[in-house]
Amino acid sequence: MFSSQIFVPDDRYDYEHASDFQSRYGAYLRSNTGQFLDYETNRLTDNPVDFAAAAWRIAQSPVMSPAYVMAHPRVLSATASWDLEYRLAITVAVAAGVPHEISRALRGVWRGWNRSGVWSEPEDNDLPVATTVLRLRVPITADGLPTPVYSSIAEPSTEVAKAAVQTICGRLNAALTSVFSRLDRKEVA
Repeated sequence: MFSSQIFVPDDRYDYEHASDFQSRYGAYLRSNTGQFLDYETNRLTDNPVDFAAAAWRIAQSPVMSPAYVMAHPRVLSATASWDLEYRLAITVAVAAGVPHEISRALRGVWRGWNRSGVWSEPEDNDLPVATTVLRLRVPITADGLPTPVYSSIAEPSTEVAKAAVQTICGRLNAALTSVFSRLDRKEVA
């Protein structure tokens, strides 16, 4: 699955584990409505980019655990970030191999990433550890994002939020697939 799909919404798990028998993610949206407030007006945002960023934040750990969006095992985090011009990007932190010119100096007792399921650093401190994190930032623009929709009681629409998350997943997958295919072909320290 992860060869071409780095980020995938898990609608099956979402439905099967929903406390309201509809959507686990929807329940998290309803309990995090403050994420959809425009900070200047203190009203629900009508900006598709702001709405999508809030929908994305809620779909990720630590808000949802497990997250609504499944990620490639190398993904350490995927966070929404804004620049000074108020442009959104998703910053993806990826477990990567130590550069070749350094890896030779680390042979022997140095350890790298644990690769059982998700990639993680060794937790014990009995041996030295060397890991590399590659940060990839993908701009997210308003084109193609859904128009925000809220219920009469000011809750974000689950379907519209899911569509926003799906759009972000598509853009991230398109931007990152070639990077991940190259990473997955190499043995990582």
